[in-house]
Amino acid sequence: MKKIYTIIVLLGAIVLGSCSDFLDETTDKSGSAYIYHMDQLYGLTGSTDLYLFSNVSDGEGISGTAYLTEALPLSDAVELTPEFYVYGLLAGEPTTYDTYCWKGESLTASMNMMWTWTPVWERIYRFNTVLEYLDKVIQTTEAIRNQVEGEARFGRAYYHFMLLTQYCLWGDDKPGIGYRDNTTTGEVPGRETVAYTLEHIYEDLRLAEEALIKAGRTTFDRTHNFRPTVPTLQAFRARVALYRGDYELALSNATEALKAHSTLVDFKDDPDYELEPWWFINVLDEEGEVVDVIEISSMFALDDMDTEAVAKYEELYLPNISWEGMGGTCPISESFYKLWDQENDARWIHFYSSCTPLLMASGSLVETDTNTYEDYISHEKWQRLKPWNLYSYSRFAGNSLVGMTTAEMYLIKAECEARSGETGMAAETLKTLRRTRFMDDASAEVGVTGSVQEVLDERLREMGAFWRFYDVKRLNGAENAGIYVRREILTDPTDLSTRIQLEIAPDDPRWALPFYTFEAATMGWEQNGGWE
Repeated sequence: MKKIYTIIVLLGAIVLGSCSDFLDETTDKSGSAYIYHMDQLYGLTGSTDLYLFSNVSDGEGISGTAYLTEALPLSDAVELTPEFYVYGLLAGEPTTYDTYCWKGESLTASMNMMWTWTPVWERIYRFNTVLEYLDKVIQTTEAIRNQVEGEARFGRAYYHFMLLTQYCLWGDDKPGIGYRDNTTTGEVPGRETVAYTLEHIYEDLRLAEEALIKAGRTTFDRTHNFRPTVPTLQAFRARVALYRGDYELALSNATEALKAHSTLVDFKDDPDYELEPWWFINVLDEEGEVVDVIEISSMFALDDMDTEAVAKYEELYLPNISWEGMGGTCPISESFYKLWDQENDARWIHFYSSCTPLLMASGSLVETDTNTYEDYISHEKWQRLKPWNLYSYSRFAGNSLVGMTTAEMYLIKAECEARSGETGMAAETLKTLRRTRFMDDASAEVGVTGSVQEVLDERLREMGAFWRFYDVKRLNGAENAGIYVRREILTDPTDLSTRIQLEIAPDDPRWALPFYTFEAATMGWEQNGGWE
């Protein structure tokens, strides 16, 4: 069951009931006795549902929303070939296909506010509540006061950046997302510019770092990683700087974050990641003979752990995840499929072996032999499929990682080293990561040169299709990479004769996702352009 937060109006009465009992009243807390003590604020910034868990310490809980999932079907890392969609997925993925075709109807629907928009603004409002009451409540210790300030400023910056990357174009002078820094009812923040929003993100991070240092929160706290420390902040600043093409700042922060926490999980021998085959599907030729067998396997122990697996995952600086509300079953694209060493890369073997898209389409594609009771795909139906149609990412019970990881820091470090001409250093950084991702060291190290493109390919394999929209936007913006999204789509998703070629250029205005229609009207913000 997925936890979904109550719809809130950004500028009006926002209910804070999910954070703590003492914040379940009206948001106008002026003079209220309900918030009166620092312990309350400390409890609020330590609330694990700020980063999607109800109890991260013992792994119990559920992911609460689908952060950033709206962009997953848009990137060049996924592909819904017309035949696979019409003959396999048509009955179950209409919303995803609308978005896959870069249409805005689903993206502007208010019901989808639950995925990124509403929970992000709700959390920003909570952090603002903390900061407004920081010096109005009964104090405990100076260290606690500084810790609470640091955590609140970090959270506010973290969630504004999430909105910036989704709803804004890359350029400094493009419309931003504003910066909500108070809880004043009825106040509508102006969009300002991307540069304006970034300036406030960096300033909050600077002040958060100062406060966390004063509080003594300078070492990584693995047990309570839902409470940001200085290394958490450095990892996030490295992410922001990479997005902006500030490679010197990204490198310095990724390096410092790794000094504090550098653990990489070598999962291939972990019993929790053991693969168990459970379905065998025969592929038949024209004569009905078996020419291949599709083996579908799952990591049942990991799936049974649900979000406990994330709570235990030692690479995370911050346990923030997203369940894939839109496009999670989208097959990967041909280009992404060809990036893999399918024999030796443990990520491919473990995280793509469940064949989720095929499972979604099995009712239309898979038949059962009434004599042998074996399942099969006929030759006729097999001709409608491409090999990459079968695969999508599956790990952590359908959740993708949003919080920063050590793997991400190694990739940022390697990219910055490669861009500065230090390809030898970049190669060694990549090998450090790849030794935990491949079945043996020889496979991990072969052919690694440390070029920029090599790092980017490794980043795509590690971060997956979930982060590809984000990466294409930042590469086109910071590097003028000239990456297009090109795909064959159907103007009528039930009719294969309506094929057209869709091309999304780097300067297409749709790289900024549309606001929900209701919210745009409420806030008086001009809708992002290009969407139907």
